[in-house]
Amino acid sequence: MTDTTAPRATGAVAAGLATLASDGSVLDTWFPAPELGADPGPAGTERLDAERAAALLGPDVAGALGTDPVRGTTTVAVRTVISSLDDKPLDTHDVYLRLHLLSHRLVQPHGQNLDGMFGLLPNVAWTSLGPVAVPELEAVRLRARAAGKHLAVTSVDKFPRMTDYVAPAGVRIGDADRVRLGAHLAAGTTVMHEGFVN
Repeated sequence: MTDTTAPRATGAVAAGLATLASDGSVLDTWFPAPELGADPGPAGTERLDAERAAALLGPDVAGALGTDPVRGTTTVAVRTVISSLDDKPLDTHDVYLRLHLLSHRLVQPHGQNLDGMFGLLPNVAWTSLGPVAVPELEAVRLRARAAGKHLAVTSVDKFPRMTDYVAPAGVRIGDADRVRLGAHLAAGTTVMHEGFVN
C-alpha cells in the first residue's frame, strides 16, 4: 500500500564541481551525490568557499579546485538547488543536475521538466584532459603539446559521456562513447558496442 501522507520529493539539491571557461561560462558540472527533497530551498546555484566545499564534498576536494593553465579553465565548487522538478531548468548547472538525477536513477524518464535544456547547454570539446571551450580548442591543443601532453578530442557536443560522471551499478557498457549523461539504465542493462543511449 502506498503511503499518501509522505511528502512528494519534488525538488533536488547537490554539491558539485563546475568547470568554467576563461570567459566564466559553465562548461560542465559534476554532482557526485545528488539528492531529491520535498523542500530543498530556493532554486539556483551558489559558489562554495573552501570550507563549505570540504564539508559537502569531502576533504580531498581542495586538490580539484583552481585553474588549469593548459585548458584555460577554472574548477569551482557549487551547490545547486532545483525547487521543483516541474519547473523549467534555469541554467547549465540546473540542466546538469537533472541529467545526473536521470543517470543516478533518482528520476524516471519524463519525470521532470527538461524544456529549453538544449539552449542552456554549450557545445563543448570533450577531451582526454577534460572539457574545453570550442573556440579555445586550438590554443589548448598547442599548450598541451608544449606541456608534453597529448590532447585527444572524443567529441564536440552538448552532452558528455555518462561514464565520465556516473557509473550505475549493475550495468555493462561496451562502448562508453555511445552512452550520454542523462541515460537512465536499469540494473541488468547491457549496452553492446553497436548500441546508443541518448
